[in-house]
Amino acid sequence: MAIAIGKELLYLSKADVIHLGVSAKEMNDAVARMFRAKGEGRTTMRPKLVMYPGNKMFQAKAGVMEPYAAVKWLGYVKGNEARGFADFNPLVVVNETETGLPIAVMDGTWLSGTRTASFSAVAARYLAKADSSSIGFVACGLQARTNLAALRAEFPIRRIVAYSRRPETAEKFAAEARASGLEAKVTTVAREAVEGLDLVVTSVPEKEGFRSFLDCAWLSPGSFTAMVDIGRSWHHDSIPGLDKMVCDDLEQSGPGGPEKSNFEGPFHAEIGQMVVGGKPGRESAAERNGLIFSGMGLGDVAAGALLFEIAQKKGIGTVLAL
Repeated sequence: MAIAIGKELLYLSKADVIHLGVSAKEMNDAVARMFRAKGEGRTTMRPKLVMYPGNKMFQAKAGVMEPYAAVKWLGYVKGNEARGFADFNPLVVVNETETGLPIAVMDGTWLSGTRTASFSAVAARYLAKADSSSIGFVACGLQARTNLAALRAEFPIRRIVAYSRRPETAEKFAAEARASGLEAKVTTVAREAVEGLDLVVTSVPEKEGFRSFLDCAWLSPGSFTAMVDIGRSWHHDSIPGLDKMVCDDLEQSGPGGPEKSNFEGPFHAEIGQMVVGGKPGRESAAERNGLIFSGMGLGDVAAGALLFEIAQKKGIGTVLAL
């Protein structure tokens, strides 16, 4: 399905995106290629634009990675569930860079969850032990599911431990993991989802009055932690105790950047610097390493381009006139 650039664009609905059947490994590799391009200075990006009118949030993330440019535009409104809608509603627009013309518009819900997990997986390629076989999850929602898929595509995972403030959420997630062939334990003690595990993923959502409740001292030697929740789960003073902390983009998430995480540095590297070999990854078996990030527009460029190319090959989507 080839579109006539300048006359048409491809629209991918939520159902279309799922129908593409993109694997976690394919997304991991697309995100890794993006980080290589970033590490080699072949990308352009600006920190995200965020606006807070009242109790709502609107956000734009954008980037350029030849031959594509993309922007993800989203609105976040708490309480949308009562209206029958999701709280988080992203849309991605992809352009080709030779003419600057738009070539695709697509629902960004699946894309956002999956490409975010691939950030964790690509960082883990360099910072985790190659034989990592166990994962602890603190919070068991969308990011737990996508991170499990992304990390299983990279490591010989056999066992998970699930913790959630709502035990029924952890039970459901654990049941899904067992159905996929994994050993899964549910715990009501957060420390048990951190201690003695090779990989740890925290994705606790922001809530009013939230207080951190995890200590990095609980992490075992040789572990890797993906702080998908910008570190809010972790006691601030315990994070500097890790051996290497990395982020996705220092301009955005590093010291003085607009994205405030629960760690001010110093950072060992950006992910892209490790991908191109400018900074080392894991250097000893006992290192305890971590990733803290808020996501960046280049991830949406990489994911949007991947979905567009696969949709073209498979003939999926609706061609719209410009």
